[in-house]
Amino acid sequence: MNWDAVFKSTLMLFAIVNPVGSIPIFLQLTDFMSLKERKRTFRVGIFSSTAILFFFIIVGDRILTHFFQIQLSDLMAAGGLLLLIIAIDHLLFGSLVRGVLGGEQYNDPSHIGAVPIACPILAGPGAMMTVLVTFSEHGFAVAASSIIVVLGIAWVILHFIDKIYTFMGKIVCIVLSKILCLFIAAIGIRLLMIGISQYFK
Repeated sequence: MNWDAVFKSTLMLFAIVNPVGSIPIFLQLTDFMSLKERKRTFRVGIFSSTAILFFFIIVGDRILTHFFQIQLSDLMAAGGLLLLIIAIDHLLFGSLVRGVLGGEQYNDPSHIGAVPIACPILAGPGAMMTVLVTFSEHGFAVAASSIIVVLGIAWVILHFIDKIYTFMGKIVCIVLSKILCLFIAAIGIRLLMIGISQYFK
């Protein structure tokens, strides 16, 4: 296995999933729950997001390539543009996050764990596109390893979320989230440029 590719892919996916920056969102979504319900919600969120990302790397490439005739260069350009939009929105506007919070009308822990915690927060379009590009470039083992590591870290963060939030505070979480967004924007630009460059070869 290419461990250098695993390390880089893990860092890229971690920046896009952004579990640290989403701590205030997770707490807001589960504020009314008991400790037992909150743990159940987070457990559902981690398992659901893992299933979504694995399903996407196994089936997504076949669907896009065979049914929609989309090539890797198209995917990289579209994914780069999407990541850039997500980063700009989070840095400047935050409308996507407000839409997630404002649109949630259910109080069931399992439902909140699946939607919106699993999708679109943990396993959103940016994460799906990232693991699919990783799978196309480096293969299943690298993509799967990055998913397991990142969502494993996310599980640890969610398991100790109250202690982490108390220790770090809201301001530190927000600052880290903004820094990760800069990385996401840079990744998006790189993917967009690589995808576009394929059309001029």
